[in-house]
Amino acid sequence: MEHQMMNMFAVPLYRGALGRDFTAEEMQFFKAELSEPVQAISNYASANKKVLDAAAMKSIRAALQAHLEQYFKITFNTSNNVSLQITQSWLTRSQKGDAHHTHTHPNSVVSGVLYINLAPTDGINFYRNDDNVWYELLRQQDTYYNASRYFVQTGMGDIILFPSNVRHGVSEVTEQVDRVSLSFNTFFSGEIGREEFSNQLNIRLV
Repeated sequence: MEHQMMNMFAVPLYRGALGRDFTAEEMQFFKAELSEPVQAISNYASANKKVLDAAAMKSIRAALQAHLEQYFKITFNTSNNVSLQITQSWLTRSQKGDAHHTHTHPNSVVSGVLYINLAPTDGINFYRNDDNVWYELLRQQDTYYNASRYFVQTGMGDIILFPSNVRHGVSEVTEQVDRVSLSFNTFFSGEIGREEFSNQLNIRLV
């Protein structure tokens, strides 16, 4: 039977790379920030939630902002005088037996992860929002249309950007590895909406 399947309203998932090794100063910074981590449900995080504000992170922050601007240009393609700016940023550490619970990032537009150290077959899981699904059907095979989970394998230096309302998490670490990543949130900075529609906002992030 002749037919055509079309995909509507794609969820934009961006993958890039830092494009270089981490410097000795950056690695020392990561180690110091995670020397006294705080419990984060099933793994650990830095107490500092503004790690990208540090002088040692200047180069990394510039690289992440450049990727963020590329993502914003591709996915939003707006004529508004607005950009996405990094707000909070933090480090996470997971060891064998740890995991990262499924969650979203409120008060953020786009979230991102920079991978610093991880196992060869590690990555991140994204989950379809099935809250409004009222039926259950057993899948013979996962496809683009029916899969409830999407796994992205990542490596050291990889950068992942995604809408902050997409549920995501990390499976239990099964190898003897110190899994370290840097996560960050973003928000609009500039003008959004339209004055003639009485919905314009001017947002300036501090």
